[in-house]
Amino acid sequence: MGSDTPPGVFLPALFALHREIKTQADFVVFSEAMESQEGIQFIPTDEVIAMEDDPLTAVRRKKGSSLCLGIQMLKEEKIDAFVSAGNTGALMACAALSLKLLPGIDKPALMTLLPTESKEMAVLDIGANTRCTADNLFQFALMGIAYQKSRGIPEPTVGLLNIGSEAKKGTPEHQEAYQKLLALNQARRVFVGNIEGREALAGLCDVLVTDGFTGNVFLKTAEGIAGALLNQLEAAASEDCSPHLKSVLSGIRQRLHYAEYPGAILTGVNGIVVKCHGASPPQALVSGIKGALRLVQHNFLENLRC
Repeated sequence: MGSDTPPGVFLPALFALHREIKTQADFVVFSEAMESQEGIQFIPTDEVIAMEDDPLTAVRRKKGSSLCLGIQMLKEEKIDAFVSAGNTGALMACAALSLKLLPGIDKPALMTLLPTESKEMAVLDIGANTRCTADNLFQFALMGIAYQKSRGIPEPTVGLLNIGSEAKKGTPEHQEAYQKLLALNQARRVFVGNIEGREALAGLCDVLVTDGFTGNVFLKTAEGIAGALLNQLEAAASEDCSPHLKSVLSGIRQRLHYAEYPGAILTGVNGIVVKCHGASPPQALVSGIKGALRLVQHNFLENLRC
């Protein structure tokens, strides 16, 4: 409820997904009133937080919304993870007010996966915090490492998004964070150094650390450039009528589309919260649910606490 996609559009994909993974998970769906069935419990909501609502005001006044009910059940440990395509600010505000921060974490961060030339890279923060201290950036690195380990990467590497590769580049916070991240290089080289924007998608690291303002601009710029280039290439391919080229471009678009990835993960809070795009098609919500399930199965929160 509250996303740009009507709830009814999601339901067929939700039912199909549950048939696929019903031995692994039960679903609790906060939506319009519907009859529950085996493995899928529907909880009716009488309020909706809209995209244009002020986040703090909405979570305080609309306790019966799907977003608030879901976070409350996560707090009470009645569900293991919560996935939403609703108002990002409201989701973060509700989680911050209801869920405790994990030990050693001062601020939560939004994290997402981005495809690079060679692998999928975790980027955080992508919008939760416009201002970050060096300690915050260091903590983001630790959360990114824990996430990539939960995906099966035994020794993730970390890069710091900056305006130059030298240690003294960037703001005082970036320079201090650089020195703190060097402390990770004890038994092996975990921190690979500063990474400039033009190199960020070359696959030089598994975790890219940045503040929320820069990370959000970087993410949306990368998405915009990729989309513009693909549109031009596909237009040219339609004129060329090459089946092979069309197939290649279709594969690239599918790999780059956000619906193929598990949404943004709110890291640092005592609960697994996944935020899908506000205009998510059903496949994006499915990817978000699968991503949340993997985090539960691989003990993501426990890894963060270590």
